[in-house]
Amino acid sequence: MDGLRFFADRSLGDHEVPSALRAAGWQVISMRERYGSVTAQQLADIDWIADATAAGEVLLTGDKAIAKRPLEARAVRIARARVFALGSSQLTGRDKAERLLGASRAISRRAVREAGPYVISGTGHGLERLRLFE
Repeated sequence: MDGLRFFADRSLGDHEVPSALRAAGWQVISMRERYGSVTAQQLADIDWIADATAAGEVLLTGDKAIAKRPLEARAVRIARARVFALGSSQLTGRDKAERLLGASRAISRRAVREAGPYVISGTGHGLERLRLFE
C-alpha cells in the first residue's frame, strides 16, 4: 500500500484484522505486538496516538469516537495524526478487515495526499472526515 505503515489499535484486535491486512500486502503492527499484552490493554489512547504517529504510521481504529473525546482529539491534533476509524463498533473481526480492505484505495490515496491531523470514518458508503473536538 504505497509504502505506508499502519498501526492497529486494541479495538481492532490482535490477530484477525492485522493478519487479513498483512495478507493483502499492508504493513501493519498491532498494539499487542508493539507494547505486549498487558501494556496494550492499559495504555492511554493519547500515548499510542503520539507513539505511532511519531513512528510515521497511519492509525487504524474501530472507535470513531476518538474524534469527539477532548484528550484524544487534542492528541490527534498535536501529533498531526492520520486516523482511519470504522464507523460501527458492532462489526466482527472479519467484517472490520473487509471494510478496511474494501476502502484500501481510498485510505491509501488520502493518507499519501493529505497530511494530518484528521480522523476519517469508514462507513459502508465510503469515507467521511470527522470534526475533531475543539
